[in-house]
Amino acid sequence: MDERTENVPSPRGELHGREKQAVTQETTRSGPVFRPDVDIVERADDFLVTADVPGVRAEGLTIRLEEGVLSIDAVSAAEPDPAWTPVHAEYRIGGWHRRFVLPDRVDAERIGAEMKEGVLELVLPKLAKHRPRRIEVRAQ
Repeated sequence: MDERTENVPSPRGELHGREKQAVTQETTRSGPVFRPDVDIVERADDFLVTADVPGVRAEGLTIRLEEGVLSIDAVSAAEPDPAWTPVHAEYRIGGWHRRFVLPDRVDAERIGAEMKEGVLELVLPKLAKHRPRRIEVRAQ
């Protein structure tokens, strides 16, 4: 699985990856948009993707798979109390967004998602032909 960045041609015609920039504002929605931290683990039968999305409830998540691209979008559940006057604030209200190009080995029909205490877990099962299997040896 990879997170692709746009390739920009150099003056000599070679392709070089462009540095990723933090997404701070999108024009299609109000407020900042954050990039959640993600871990991806490959296991024998599947890939496990965990994403930190604090302040998001399951109903605030939208997970889409379109043309081999998995998108995670989330909206924070809590709005700040207007009566509060923050002295110091590191958490900000906003959305979350992340996209991944899936390998052909993933069985798209069997992808599952679960939310646990601000952590999204996606299980991306591998197609049967890409899972390891044991071949039995028969003795004669």
